[in-house]
Amino acid sequence: MSAENKIKLKRVYDKPAKNDGVRLLADRLWPRGVKKTDLDYDDWIKSLCPPNDLRKAWHQDELSYAEFKKQYRQSLKSESDALQEIADLAEKKQITLLSAVKDLDQSHLPILKQLIVQAMK
Repeated sequence: MSAENKIKLKRVYDKPAKNDGVRLLADRLWPRGVKKTDLDYDDWIKSLCPPNDLRKAWHQDELSYAEFKKQYRQSLKSESDALQEIADLAEKKQITLLSAVKDLDQSHLPILKQLIVQAMK
């Protein structure tokens, strides 16, 4: 299985699947409308999520996706140990990154996935 295929992206509101593997909540804030006891997840990786100021600027359309991506990648440079920990986990097991975002493709998740895949190599 390729490194790309070992990491899935999924919304927290989607039903868990047996093939999700290790489910990691990748949002800075707890998802709205979800009780902590109701979400099926293994760990919450807050430190690998966009900082609050960057998250707010992106949600208020103050940044292009390209600029958001650039700033987010920059913010993760100080989290190399945490990123490597997730990459090591992904080498051994399937992982699923969970988020409450509406558009997974235009969120922080594809960027995070790309950085994890790079750290796996």
